[in-house]
Amino acid sequence: MYPYQYAFAFAQSIRCGWNLGNTFDSVVRDDRLDTCHTPVDYETAWGNPAANRGMLEAVRDAGFDAIRIPVTWFQHIIPESNYRIDPDWLARIDYIVREAFSLGFRVILNVHHDCSPSGNIRLNPQALDAAERSLCALWEQIAAQFADLGESLVFEVMNEPHTQDDWTGNPDTYAAVNRLNRAAVRTIRAGSGYNPIRFLLIPTYAATFKVPALKALQIPDDDRILVSVHAYTPTEYCFAESEVNWNTPMSHWGTQDDINALIRVFDNLEEYIVHRGAPVVLGEMSVAKKTDAVSRLLWTAVYAKEAARRNMPIFWWDNGYLGDGQMGLLNRQTLEWDDPMLVSILTGHERT
Repeated sequence: MYPYQYAFAFAQSIRCGWNLGNTFDSVVRDDRLDTCHTPVDYETAWGNPAANRGMLEAVRDAGFDAIRIPVTWFQHIIPESNYRIDPDWLARIDYIVREAFSLGFRVILNVHHDCSPSGNIRLNPQALDAAERSLCALWEQIAAQFADLGESLVFEVMNEPHTQDDWTGNPDTYAAVNRLNRAAVRTIRAGSGYNPIRFLLIPTYAATFKVPALKALQIPDDDRILVSVHAYTPTEYCFAESEVNWNTPMSHWGTQDDINALIRVFDNLEEYIVHRGAPVVLGEMSVAKKTDAVSRLLWTAVYAKEAARRNMPIFWWDNGYLGDGQMGLLNRQTLEWDDPMLVSILTGHERT
């Protein structure tokens, strides 16, 4: 039996998840901060409507049984307060988490853009002590806020921690992520209520699936730890063509070589994480809408099939925006789905 048997059982209990993206994770530019006076001002700053129970019900009714709620916190820290979170912001997050929890979702709540170059949790050596203090202060408060919610609420300690434009990492940044993961886990486990036994997600560097980062990840000796990986792969295909400037964009996908390359990603996750005894959660995956709708469906079907075969839950990144080049599936105004067939593939109703 794997040492993380409880975590494996939990991962296997999730069919498919959906990300409430570009909402509570918004980061408002300095020159626009004077327009944000309430939590909802921040929540809607990137153009999406405020989240509500009806939105969550639409996600549940489509067949998703888990929801990931990305949250950025650093713009909601009260100045000169020793890292105290604005109680109004915390109350707004509390509302949506409890609504999702009450609808029967497995819920993942995280610390999102705080761990990026735009945030205040930095991986460079001279900033690492401050980063650890900030991260632990956040998790001490978040864990206390939700101590009474049971095991269906999962804490993801960081989202894609990385430096500048480096999405690969090096031994120093791998060590920094390992240190921050340990500190956050230790802080949450010291909390009250369900926190000593809550399932926790820890990321690789940048949440990457690249082999050096997988091999470098240190997994705490804790039987309720899962590993968070994001895999928009191949990026030249998954991202909008207008965003691809590092290689030739791909408009189509589905050759045998394409399929084999995607399968190798899952093989590596098994070899370097699962075979070390911990389950993998693919907390973000998605492909932008393109003119070739068939290959988008094929990519989703292969991805979902491989993940299901290996008991790795997948969470579609829905940024709320519809149309070509976007990853949104749910029209958050009308609560209708932009691509019902793709949703059916994700949720298991049309998997091949």
